[in-house]
Amino acid sequence: MLSFVPITLDLYRSVRRHLHWTLQNLVAFADRDGKCFPSVRTLAARTGTPRTTVWRHLRQLAEDGVIARQRRPGGVYVYVIDKAFLPAMRGLSHRRNQAVPPARTEENQAKKTEGARARFVDRKVSFGEMPDEHAKWQARLRSWRQSRFWLPLWGPRPDQSGCFAPLAVLLPTGT
Repeated sequence: MLSFVPITLDLYRSVRRHLHWTLQNLVAFADRDGKCFPSVRTLAARTGTPRTTVWRHLRQLAEDGVIARQRRPGGVYVYVIDKAFLPAMRGLSHRRNQAVPPARTEENQAKKTEGARARFVDRKVSFGEMPDEHAKWQARLRSWRQSRFWLPLWGPRPDQSGCFAPLAVLLPTGT
């Protein structure tokens, strides 16, 4: 939404005076083609006038041919403002800088995801040698002795009957 709307005052002579403020606020919501769809409640809050007054102003603007209203399902109106009442964008808009990236499209997004998948599949990752069962149980028992940490998927704890740890690892070395 524009913070200010540059207008040519001569154009507004054809519009009834009491409709100027409503039209200017409607133009502030419009895109470059003149389409916008603010609710009557939003326009009323923006203009500081009651909703019924805004509704009446929109009807009068449509009758005068300044705007066109199209009702969409759900009771929402789309307003199309006559091009003569839209602001001249030549002084406001900056030219596209080369540093500004192009707009994203679905095609660009699809290419990026395909490239990411290809890089992921081509990557050869080595996790090193997997430790043998004896080394795993030694690490688990060392953790148990230091912090009493034990995961249920390792089975019964070493102080319980039926522990899955091999007997060679359970018995302390040197005895």
